Amino acid sequence: MKMNYKFYAKSEPIETIKEHTDKLLENLDVLKNTYGKKIIKIINMPEERFWQLMEIICKYHDSGKVFSGFQNEIRKRIHKQLIQTRFNNNEIKHEQISPMFIPNKKYNMTEDERKLVYQAIFYHHERNVEHIDRGLLKEIIEEDIKPNLDKIGKELQIEVLEIKTFYLGLVEGKARITEGDVLYKEYCLIKGLLHRLDHCSSAGVAVENETTDGIASFVESFMKNKDFKLNELQKFSLENQDENLIVIGSTGMGKTESSLLWSKNDKTFFTLPLRISINAIYDRILEQIGYKHIGLLHSTALDYLEEKVEKIEDFEYEIKKMEQSRNLYQKITTCTIDQIFPFVFKYRGYEKMYATLSYSKIIIDEIQAYSPEIVAIILKGLQMINDLGGKFMIMTATLPRIYKEKLEEMKIKFKYEEFIKDTQRHKIQILDKKINEDIEEIHNKSKDKKVLIIVNTINKATELYKKLKNEGANNVNLLHSRFELEDRNNKEKQIKQFSNQEHNSGIWITTQIVEASLDIDFDLLYTEMSTLDSLFQRLGRCYRSREYFEEEPNVKIYTNEVSGIKYVYDKEIYQKSLELLEKHNNQILQEKTKIELVDKLYSKEILEGTQFYDNFKSACRILDNIIDYNTSKKETQNLLRNIDNIDVIPKCVYDDNLNLFKQYEESQNREEKFSLRRQINKLFISINKSNLWKLNDLITKCPYIEGTYIIDTKYDSEIGLLLEKDEEYEMDTREF
Repeated sequence: MKMNYKFYAKSEPIETIKEHTDKLLENLDVLKNTYGKKIIKIINMPEERFWQLMEIICKYHDSGKVFSGFQNEIRKRIHKQLIQTRFNNNEIKHEQISPMFIPNKKYNMTEDERKLVYQAIFYHHERNVEHIDRGLLKEIIEEDIKPNLDKIGKELQIEVLEIKTFYLGLVEGKARITEGDVLYKEYCLIKGLLHRLDHCSSAGVAVENETTDGIASFVESFMKNKDFKLNELQKFSLENQDENLIVIGSTGMGKTESSLLWSKNDKTFFTLPLRISINAIYDRILEQIGYKHIGLLHSTALDYLEEKVEKIEDFEYEIKKMEQSRNLYQKITTCTIDQIFPFVFKYRGYEKMYATLSYSKIIIDEIQAYSPEIVAIILKGLQMINDLGGKFMIMTATLPRIYKEKLEEMKIKFKYEEFIKDTQRHKIQILDKKINEDIEEIHNKSKDKKVLIIVNTINKATELYKKLKNEGANNVNLLHSRFELEDRNNKEKQIKQFSNQEHNSGIWITTQIVEASLDIDFDLLYTEMSTLDSLFQRLGRCYRSREYFEEEPNVKIYTNEVSGIKYVYDKEIYQKSLELLEKHNNQILQEKTKIELVDKLYSKEILEGTQFYDNFKSACRILDNIIDYNTSKKETQNLLRNIDNIDVIPKCVYDDNLNLFKQYEESQNREEKFSLRRQINKLFISINKSNLWKLNDLITKCPYIEGTYIIDTKYDSEIGLLLEKDEEYEMDTREF
């Protein structure tokens, strides 16, 4: 059957196979010119040969799309006359056909090279289909391919010398390359880069930012303009830019600047536990340091960027930057770990991120803020990144000893240094009473001081807010995760503004949401007791860059009827934390003491037999026995986010926006539907799934958005979403 038509690759936008292939080859040049030397360093192959194989893969990866069954799929979408054929696209996929076109004799490929090239192409869509119908393939070759070889070669501008199917023996079943195979590193790199090139070319964005602007020079200029001199931590980072680093530094030591100095001019991923912290770091690098080659990547990043723009054309620019961030384009990407660490689970297509990290640097800020299971994932990821040639820096105020020992057990080489300020910032008082009992004192202090209250659960925060309002406190504010996106963004801005303005006084009540890398500084801290690592992060929001010499404590820690123990914080770790801290009651808590206490708390000697340590060890064992290609990316992101949540919309908000939901359901325009869905998403709030049965009579399914719920409880922009029942819903309080 002769083909007298164009060979299409895509329908949106309409694009021929040759046009799409040319984009891949252009992006291949960008990748080679930008990071070529770093990419090639970890594999056992001559540089010239590696790039030749990548070029072959790009040229032939979509050649199977000439198949009439695929062409009809595209022609149907673009309203072109269909081809008369007995084949359809459901029977066989284009990537399973593509390898047959490669002229092996011309390229003189070894069997290992053929295996790498064939498998990269055969699995570049990861449809979880490893075997194909060889009889059907033979029929397609005879009826669909061979009669049109001249046209295929001419239009795709590829050389097709012969059509053979022996490649199947090098891709199917046990032939597939997995961890432990001698070709594993090369395969991860080659296949992962194909994913990058293909996805970026389809999205119409460059694969890499080719700028020669290095973040380190921008940081040095920023510090010079501020008349700041490099401290010992920052000098250490500059001197060890090619090493893996673990750095312990006191609050106010300039850890962010240190990590960016370490980054040099390399592609870098900067991770933090919370979106609020990621947004703050993004703003700081972009607006204060003035480095423009930066992306923001987390689940609500586009909504945050939208809040920052004033004109529609500015937002269109932000959408473009967001698309670049999704495709890992920027020199620096600020992100949450669920965006990059799913590769540890070796989901179908994980090589895309893994290959990118092989020539990148990754910064892990505040690792102690994660659960032991999540830390196990991070450490496994660092081991894999190290094996493929990437570099990491763990930067934190405190580090559990077991995490450092685990990295050593993994035989990863790194430099470890502590940089502790010899300052006194916190005089603590441990009180065996409920925090509610000091409402009057808090109110009085807030008349001329900036007072921060941090508690372990949202419900406790809400309770204190109401009590202080009843007490007559005027400037009292509440921040937690159970606010609509717009209200939460506004509150995050307000707490930073309140902190930065010198003569402000009043109260902010918060949960763990402010613990990690949020640059705020209050005069007094009233806090429920938590585990030491979390507690010391809270202390970092009080007298952040000042020394304290008064007799009266500036930090009060409450230990009676503490909320969230067991549900938010491990009960055993909490109890051991309290035992260690009590020896320092009514004393100045030196920075070095904080580090020593956390180190002791998270030693094997103290942790042995605890649920915390058992969970960590169990997670490590599971990660060492992952079955390749057994999960999807979405499933692994859910694991990383520790998701057991549902999205709910307060009924009052739902009723006010009912027309928006109806408009979304009725819309047939793709762009309009996307815009409406983003508006709707901002109205939902995430709560723990355990509330489904507790609030059974108050929750109904949302008829417009699958998997979401309407909750008939109170919501307002001051307090957020209330779960109004007699019980305290502790399980809904995790912030991390």
